[in-house]
Amino acid sequence: MWSLRLTRLALAIQPGRGQDADREGLHPLPLPVRSKPLLLAVLALVATAVVGLSLTSRRRPTSGLVDGHLRPCPTSPNCASSVCVDGAHGADPLPIYGDPQSEFERLVGLTQSLPRTELLQLTEDYAHFEVCTRILRFRSDLELHLDAPERLIQLRSASRVGHSDFGSNHATLERLRALFQGRE
Repeated sequence: MWSLRLTRLALAIQPGRGQDADREGLHPLPLPVRSKPLLLAVLALVATAVVGLSLTSRRRPTSGLVDGHLRPCPTSPNCASSVCVDGAHGADPLPIYGDPQSEFERLVGLTQSLPRTELLQLTEDYAHFEVCTRILRFRSDLELHLDAPERLIQLRSASRVGHSDFGSNHATLERLRALFQGRE
């Protein structure tokens, strides 16, 4: 079907085939001169929006522990956390089988080894990282909390801008889990 359309289109743009092309509903490929400035304006608008979002994501949000726990996720789907129980935001915490403090320090070291990841804050039971996307340079916040009595490390990853993250925060947590469990 596609080859038939392409053949008809090729015939339509050949010299002398203009009337037949109009009757068959086919139009030549080149853009009219009037639409080129419009196309350039749309491209400039999209580029400005992407740059603006990238710059907006550089602001650091409120982070840290609230009453000894990671902050809950907002209602938007651009967050993943092990302290959330709903399906959209939920992720499993990391179980600890060895010494809790040394396992937390090991996870902090593994997280620092990830590309485009910067440690912003570190205490004995909390770590806050900034993770930057490769192409558009959007920033997310990755937080780790050692829950020593429960022998768990709680995780939270949240985008700073936008409504959806297309699953990137869940993917970040799963990659961290794989590194911690020695699968990657």
